[in-house]
Amino acid sequence: MPTDRRHHDTAFTLAACFLLSTAGPARCQTSADLTLVSEYAARGVSLHRGLTPQLRVEHDGDAGWYGGAFASPVTFHGHDQGGRTQGQLTVYGGRALRLTPSLSWDAGVTRNGYTRDGAWNFHEFYAGLALQRASARLFYSPSYYGEGRSLYLDLSGAYPLGDRLRLAVHAGLWHPMGGYDEAAKNGGDMPVALVTDVGDFTVQAGWQARWRSYLTEFPKPRALTASVSLHF
Repeated sequence: MPTDRRHHDTAFTLAACFLLSTAGPARCQTSADLTLVSEYAARGVSLHRGLTPQLRVEHDGDAGWYGGAFASPVTFHGHDQGGRTQGQLTVYGGRALRLTPSLSWDAGVTRNGYTRDGAWNFHEFYAGLALQRASARLFYSPSYYGEGRSLYLDLSGAYPLGDRLRLAVHAGLWHPMGGYDEAAKNGGDMPVALVTDVGDFTVQAGWQARWRSYLTEFPKPRALTASVSLHF
């Protein structure tokens, strides 16, 4: 798997980002992850409180092409949503290739859809670079959550602390570009996690913080987070 291209589930992105450098020019395989997170949070907002099951399926094709899907329950707050729980389905596709033995590029598109509130649907285009242990990726949405244009810069890294343990660090910056009122300001988030692999499972626990969010009606995520993923 070259990298995790989903808009959401930042914690898993942290654990997987260093894998981008292993992307080869031609290989085919299908992989999946079944994950249980203590809270579904993304880009500094809480999207579903409490234990949340999530599923990701991805296929890596020839010449670096890939496609996949991610599913999770979400609970929107505000805008007369009443805290209703519904399903989120994210589909994505793109291409990842090596530039040098230690540097890779990645580009593609994601589409986020919601089963009850289609007005929140949006898509993003992204492109980025990755070294063996760090990556930088820029996302552009022409209608973020059905509203204005925006950019999101994702900086992530994974650093080994031992044979099995690694530190995953992320910093993100969201920037409104147009279609928002004057109250919309730059926002940011910063999760940090310890990650370990136990057989086919990946376990992680960490801390997350945010610096302002334009989605003021969404609750701030809890500071402590944890998850366990089964890979098959």
